[in-house]
Amino acid sequence: MAQQRHALAGPAHTGASAGEITTCLNELVCSDPTGQTATVVVGHLDEDKVLHWADAGHPAPLLLRDGRTEPLETGQRGPLLGAPPGDAYETSSPRVRPGDLLVLCTDGMVERRGEDVAEGIARLARAVAAAASLQPQDAVDAPLADPEIAGHEDGACVLGIRVD
Repeated sequence: MAQQRHALAGPAHTGASAGEITTCLNELVCSDPTGQTATVVVGHLDEDKVLHWADAGHPAPLLLRDGRTEPLETGQRGPLLGAPPGDAYETSSPRVRPGDLLVLCTDGMVERRGEDVAEGIARLARAVAAAASLQPQDAVDAPLADPEIAGHEDGACVLGIRVD
């Protein structure tokens, strides 16, 4: 993970798109002789309130808007990093609005053995929507305190970004 984090910094500072950065990360992971794989969402929010993001086998960011929470749509979700070398990842660029809350999480928040990941994503989306009136930190903390969501089998991390 640390290697990927540091590898991301180089292309990010060149102005590369989220898809190009993800493509670079995929090549790095594919060249690793240990054969590890990883999932990731790479993105940045620009000054015009456009989120440019790419997905490599990871749960899509959730968008809380007007009391409803749904995963962001993307034209193409790419495969996880390290699976197929040579794939080019696409960048999706939805506009966000003031007051929107973007919620990103690791797959440990939504994946459970024996359950379709869509169930876990829906469960997290409901918890985020129920916390819609709270401050961003509280809206992120609420799902972690929810007994339906707590008790992760894998590492779990949630990040909330309120758009001003």
